[in-house]
Amino acid sequence: MEEPKRCRGDSLESAIWVNSIHHVMPSIERNNPNLNRSKRFDRVILHIGTEKTGTKAIQHHLHKNRDRLAENGILYPKIEGSVHASQWEFVAAVHDKPWMQDVGRHFGITNDDERTAFRDRLSIGLERQFNRHSDCRTLILSSEHFQSRLDIPSRISALRDYLSEWSDNFQVVVYFRRQDQLALSFLSTRLKSSVVIEQESMLEAMNSIPRYYDYLELYKNWAGIFGTENIVARLYCPSRWPDQEITTDFCRACGIPVMQGESQRLNVSLNRKGFQFLRALNAKYPIVPGDKSDKERAALVEYISDRYRGKFYPISREQAMQFYAPYIEQNEVLRRMAFSHLEGPIFEEDFSEYPETAEQLSMEYPEAVELIVNLWRDKITGSPKGGPIQTKIGEWLSRISGS
Repeated sequence: MEEPKRCRGDSLESAIWVNSIHHVMPSIERNNPNLNRSKRFDRVILHIGTEKTGTKAIQHHLHKNRDRLAENGILYPKIEGSVHASQWEFVAAVHDKPWMQDVGRHFGITNDDERTAFRDRLSIGLERQFNRHSDCRTLILSSEHFQSRLDIPSRISALRDYLSEWSDNFQVVVYFRRQDQLALSFLSTRLKSSVVIEQESMLEAMNSIPRYYDYLELYKNWAGIFGTENIVARLYCPSRWPDQEITTDFCRACGIPVMQGESQRLNVSLNRKGFQFLRALNAKYPIVPGDKSDKERAALVEYISDRYRGKFYPISREQAMQFYAPYIEQNEVLRRMAFSHLEGPIFEEDFSEYPETAEQLSMEYPEAVELIVNLWRDKITGSPKGGPIQTKIGEWLSRISGS
């Protein structure tokens, strides 16, 4: 088994633990004279991402352990009628123009009146659930869309104002991942969302949403609304987590019971063949990015995403360093503000995982045949894993064959 890469500050894990836990443990909250006991919850834990830092694994773990959390006085609410792990209903409820975002379009919000009605329905549903769990004094909300959609102070402030009906005590948990690694992982997500990416514009595609990588601005925005003392900043680095499990690290960061069970790796990146196939699919059959109305196509994308997991490096080592370089200075400022216990850069600046020459995107004919053979074999044998993906692919193949 390959030895995991070590991250900056591995030897200081205990110091990090002490640094983050002093203001999150329930015992500290009970002794807080400023705590407003007239509100429904003693504290609200807001897990805001960032994207591509194991958010879905955390959300899945919280969902799986919802009953155990409730037994310990912690409510991870299930939004009525939601089929999403990420609680992006809160974003739709507080965003000033959700109809300009995918989240608003998903919920059919086209104007401010509809947004207000949506928020009212959400509040009513939450109140019902709060009443059913009257013994719970801690509320956990988790959505990477908090980071990506509530991107300016006024939108963050709107979230706080909305949640202040139920609590005055907030704890914001945020994970940071080295910018080039985040961008590389984000490429796979964009391909799954039907974005067309060309080899010659790879760096441009990686940097298409630069605000995602401006961690200093993100930290300042959220600290400005919730207070620096209420921000728990963590690094996305498996070698520093207890048992290399992000869910264990998250529970410790929040000061909640560590829940048993291995976290699942969800929404993982594509390997070279998967990356190549989806890029070619998007170029040949373009659709509006994120559109899943074509169920057969969506099933195919889901199948490829599951069957061809792994790593792919469409940029060279030099290009990765070039992409990362503009963020070094602001990362140092962030270190002084949020990671002062670290003596050096917050991220290990080792780029050896990248090849000297970028891997090419073109798919050779034999590789395409191999992919089709694998798809057909999986249809026949019921692998991989069976379940929803197998069912969807079976339906897709049946439809195109006319059976």
